[in-house]
Amino acid sequence: MSKTNIPIEVKRQLWFKAHGRCEFNGCNKRLDVNGVTFDQCDLSNAAHIIADSPQGPRGNDKLSKELAKDEKNLMLMCPECHKYIDHEGAGKYSAEQLLKMKKEHENRIEMLTAICPSMKSLVVLYGANVGHDTPLFCKDDIYYTITPEHYPACSSPVSIELKNSSFYDSREQYWIMENEQLMNKCKFDVLGRLSDKEISHVSLFAFAPQPLLVKLGTLLNDKFNVDVYQKHREPDSWAWQIYKGDNSLKIVTPGDKTKEPVIVFALSSDTIIERINKRFAGNASIWIVTCEHPNNDMLKSKDQSKEFRMAVRNLINGIETETTYSSLKMFMAMPAALAVELGRIRMEKANMEWVLYDYIREMDEDFETIKIINNE
Repeated sequence: MSKTNIPIEVKRQLWFKAHGRCEFNGCNKRLDVNGVTFDQCDLSNAAHIIADSPQGPRGNDKLSKELAKDEKNLMLMCPECHKYIDHEGAGKYSAEQLLKMKKEHENRIEMLTAICPSMKSLVVLYGANVGHDTPLFCKDDIYYTITPEHYPACSSPVSIELKNSSFYDSREQYWIMENEQLMNKCKFDVLGRLSDKEISHVSLFAFAPQPLLVKLGTLLNDKFNVDVYQKHREPDSWAWQIYKGDNSLKIVTPGDKTKEPVIVFALSSDTIIERINKRFAGNASIWIVTCEHPNNDMLKSKDQSKEFRMAVRNLINGIETETTYSSLKMFMAMPAALAVELGRIRMEKANMEWVLYDYIREMDEDFETIKIINNE
């Protein structure tokens, strides 16, 4: 541990830059309050990156004395992290690694504290059982994702999911209960705040069976300012990627457009195409929305979401001008965010009835789940 007496003005500068939090990567502990009693206090240590003695951890014959009281060579740390880097972890962390931690922490603090208050966003979470899997959301990851474009309007996100549901998507009761819960929670917890101008922007994080995501999109339609995020597998993140690949949309049009209209979304997988063709056996006009390389992680960037909205809006408008049927059947294998965006492009007073199907793997069959009609 350091024996140098750090001048108060140097430590004050370090506190401001670190915003009173431990700068060791992954800790971020508040150092101005006791974690048990919550009394105000100073729990911080000023840890040297290059030790103030050549014999100390990361010591240097020339720089140790020269940088002993230099704020650029100090990290604000909790006692536990300070002890760790100088003893058990001394051989694991070089001066360069610690300097990188310091820089990243202080850059993050600068970025967050520079965000304009008008950029607040209501963070909304929606998860429903997919098969026997229950979605999990990490608040810290989600809050970090929306910065620096926005910052959370509340200390906790708004959750519109049905908590601890014991129903699964293979049961009819599941769709009735989830649909009702979704409409009620969204109406009172989200739409009410948007209509009252209490909030003007929503950041939506959702993972659920696709018919429910489409229904959610119809509720949070394009009248509202909503950013819809997608959970990526590679990398494991909600943050949009910079995508320069070529995986553009392709729309396959049926030769005969006079039969019952059906849209198949084959974006996360194209095996759905054969299944739906077999189901209708030539007795439907089937439009297929797919891409060059269908896969579970095909959606990388916001530009792809925009391309999807424009293409599918034009497609549905075209189908409605050519068909005499009153409803449009939809079968989906696509990223969660695009399912929400599909619902958001729906025009309540103009579009025909949508009949949404979901594939139940344990039964190897697509079942009708939700109908979306006007004035619902």
